[in-house]
Amino acid sequence: MSQFSTVGQNVLETSRGQVRYRTDGEGPGPAVLFLQGFLAGPDVWSPVVAGLAERHRCVTVDWPFGAHGRPMRADADLSPPGVAELVVEVLDRLGESSAVLVGNDSGGVIAQLVTAAHPERVAALALVACDAFEVFPPGAFRPLFRLAAVPGAVRAMAAAMNVPAIARSRLGFGAVMERRPGSVRHWAAPLAADPGVRRDIAKLMTGASSAQTLAAARTFGGYDRPVLVVWADRDRLFPMALGRRLAGAFPRGRLEVVRDSGTFVPHDQPERLTELLAGFLDGEDVR
Repeated sequence: MSQFSTVGQNVLETSRGQVRYRTDGEGPGPAVLFLQGFLAGPDVWSPVVAGLAERHRCVTVDWPFGAHGRPMRADADLSPPGVAELVVEVLDRLGESSAVLVGNDSGGVIAQLVTAAHPERVAALALVACDAFEVFPPGAFRPLFRLAAVPGAVRAMAAAMNVPAIARSRLGFGAVMERRPGSVRHWAAPLAADPGVRRDIAKLMTGASSAQTLAAARTFGGYDRPVLVVWADRDRLFPMALGRRLAGAFPRGRLEVVRDSGTFVPHDQPERLTELLAGFLDGEDVR
């Protein structure tokens, strides 16, 4: 099971299956909804949420990204556009007319797709070291995503990620983290233990296409809400030029660079990310 704290945990019934979530904090503005990366659990956001919850209502969700502890329905559409619609459904079930979306890695793709299809539901947007434009999936992982269609390939991936040396190497979480990549090996446990979780992540992987992110990007010029783009200076997947291009695609986008971090900024540099998000969320236009 994914290490998702049971304190404050709730379950939503959605058309795609049960979704576990938790809400922390209170605040007068829109909720802040977090979308973690590929094979990451919602606990990656825990230090960031702890720093924001005094002033903001933060919602973390056990999204079906491979570390989730409960499989979705067998017939659920879990392609990236399907997960984007799940985000909107979660907002509906929570009674939130809009939210600030914060997405990292593949979660940033989902945030972009929601913004493109349902801009009225996105009060503001924070994209943290993520796929964009033609970079989806990133080059290093493109063969792996293609292999997900081969029977047994995801099971082999799950087995490999549960070997400590592989999990912390650059073939595993070491590809996206500078600090303690071996500390998150629990994220791979559901993938190894549950065929339903493997089925879910295979749908996300085989359904991923740069056509989706390129189509979303064509709408960014019309999104007139604040956008914060946070990039990592040691990112092995997403070059700095991609972050600059992404920030420049939005009329009100701005780029911030985090030092000494890989792709998973909320893991490597949670204090600095919290500082950046706090300033962004306290802006007049976000409230």
